Amino acid sequence: MRETIPVWDIWIRLGHWLIVIGFFFQQISGGDAEYIDAHATVGTLLAGWVIFRILWGFIGPKYAQFSSFPPPNPRLVTKSFKRILTRQSEEVPGHSAIGGVAVYVFLTLILLTALTGMSSSDDILFDGPFAPLLPAAMVSFAGTVHPILSDLLLVVVAVHLIAITWHVIVMKEPLIRGMLTGRKHAFDQEPGDPHAFSRVIFIKGFIFSLLILSFTYGIIGIYLGW
Repeated sequence: MRETIPVWDIWIRLGHWLIVIGFFFQQISGGDAEYIDAHATVGTLLAGWVIFRILWGFIGPKYAQFSSFPPPNPRLVTKSFKRILTRQSEEVPGHSAIGGVAVYVFLTLILLTALTGMSSSDDILFDGPFAPLLPAAMVSFAGTVHPILSDLLLVVVAVHLIAITWHVIVMKEPLIRGMLTGRKHAFDQEPGDPHAFSRVIFIKGFIFSLLILSFTYGIIGIYLGW
């Protein structure tokens, strides 16, 4: 049996599954006026989580840090894609080149979708918290772009699910188990210091996630009166 090491800390894993739940809720609630307040609240919290994840990419454990991602250049991404198609595992505990790019794409799309939603207005039932602060042209543009970004995010999620299915069923890589337990094959790599399951990482993640989510919702949801 291959040696496993702590790779994904509790905040990466918890954030991942909460994003899954939040994403599907947003897709269902987006066109329903009855749930617009809940839709806005979840969107705000998703934006807060993205901000936390970006910060965590610099101060988190080894494999959460962006510095551990392979450089996102076309050559490495193409090579990574070819390895997937030929069912060759990339022997890295953390993200592969294409996996790292996927993280950047997800974070960007989620944040842009949230920000355009907060900047939108239908002039009847809904005004985003940023809408009163922006020129009418920008509010109109945000309202047009928001559903497009939401649909694009849906496409990216579908591609992601197909890729996960390929990895798990065809390549026999336990990616879902890794995102549940946080442990992955070591491939002769070290877990980092402090490692993903350490008390330091748990406490640091708890403090920063609480601060950022509270600040995000406090400013957008309370101060701006959303």
